[in-house]
Amino acid sequence: MEDRNLYGRATGLDERGRFSAFGGAVDAALKELLVEKNDFFDLVAERWRSLFPNIMAKPERYENGKIVIRVRSAPMLYAVRPKLRMIKAKLAELPGAPKRIDIWLEIGAV
Repeated sequence: MEDRNLYGRATGLDERGRFSAFGGAVDAALKELLVEKNDFFDLVAERWRSLFPNIMAKPERYENGKIVIRVRSAPMLYAVRPKLRMIKAKLAELPGAPKRIDIWLEIGAV
């Protein structure tokens, strides 16, 4: 069976666009809408391993003015929680840091 558009003419892959299905286009559009772009967070994500080599966590996303840091498990969350003040202090020293740095911890695969 040929792939046809509404007018009955077959269209090639180059003419369809980058998504093969409508669902893929909707998913991509929603991801772009839901992700906040922030230059400071990009800097944090880039330098995380050099700033905090002994902390088993990573910055996941920037959401509503908060940096979301993902840890592997609940015990790891409790190990990272006492270090939040130190993390905030080091992040405040980076160029372009906001006056107030809020951090959320989230459990998931790192």
